[in-house]
Amino acid sequence: MAFSTSTIPVTCRLSKPLPSGTIDSHMHIIPPNFEKFPVLPTAQYKPTPHTLADAERFYRQDSGLGIATPRLVLTQVSVYGHDNSALLDSVAKLGSNARGVIECDPNSITVDDLESWWSQGVRGVRINLVSVGRSMTEDELRETLQAYVDKLARHELRADKKWVVEMFLPLKMIPLLANVLPDIRNGRQVRWCLDHFGGLKMASDAANFGPSDDPHTIPGFTELVRVISDKAMPEVYLKISAPYRIDPEYPSSKALKKLDRIGMELVAKAEDRLMWASDWPHTRFENIDSKPFVESCYSWCGEGQEGEERRLKLFRLNSELLWDMASS
Repeated sequence: MAFSTSTIPVTCRLSKPLPSGTIDSHMHIIPPNFEKFPVLPTAQYKPTPHTLADAERFYRQDSGLGIATPRLVLTQVSVYGHDNSALLDSVAKLGSNARGVIECDPNSITVDDLESWWSQGVRGVRINLVSVGRSMTEDELRETLQAYVDKLARHELRADKKWVVEMFLPLKMIPLLANVLPDIRNGRQVRWCLDHFGGLKMASDAANFGPSDDPHTIPGFTELVRVISDKAMPEVYLKISAPYRIDPEYPSSKALKKLDRIGMELVAKAEDRLMWASDWPHTRFENIDSKPFVESCYSWCGEGQEGEERRLKLFRLNSELLWDMASS
């Protein structure tokens, strides 16, 4: 099953269309059947259902992004914990236009589990500390990452295909990650991915950061740039996503100008490791307008042929590589 395109018109209100084949590297489906797909009793919030039909309407019409046939990376929602059945159901319905990122206990993973998940379109496992309000010491982080890699590396894949370890960490933990990653045994046998600008929060991480300031004054930002740009590191990607999680003043002009300083530095230093994502349906947020953020991403990429090439990397090519979604 793919998205139906017979009843919903395509409406694009961007200054220029998104590149053909754009991939949304982070979005969620929340089926309305909470008996079939129950949320955790300890969930941090009660989710609102958001179906595949809702997603189709968002991309084709409601958002103004004008994506006729969405290519999606469905990411496990924290309220489901390690029960990935809702995600797997949605990935199956979308087929080759979708990939999945699940949550699981590394201590219980078997090679058969990995083979089954891979065959169902799963390409990554997620460690989500921010959504559940957790943090780790450097030793705890090292132990946790090593546990995942030890299991993922046992699944033999073709040389050009790798599992992804996706992390939603607070920015204050990125310096710890920079220390840990080079020491992870077989750390280059997987690829790594950081969510939502590396967990940056303006209110706590950059309270005094202004539109004209150097983003490297934000504690942890220099290490963030290093882990995604230093070739001595394992292969680390960064999702450029969810600006409203970074700055509650989004999409004010002040917030966008501060974001410009960050985005332009990231594109300048690591254009091959960045991926755009909508974070739809913006869980725990309401009335989000995605267009100003996409326009900001366009501006960070620059003009002319170089700008076009950067936009293609940001919105499609880097994601195709990471999520094993290369166009046929």
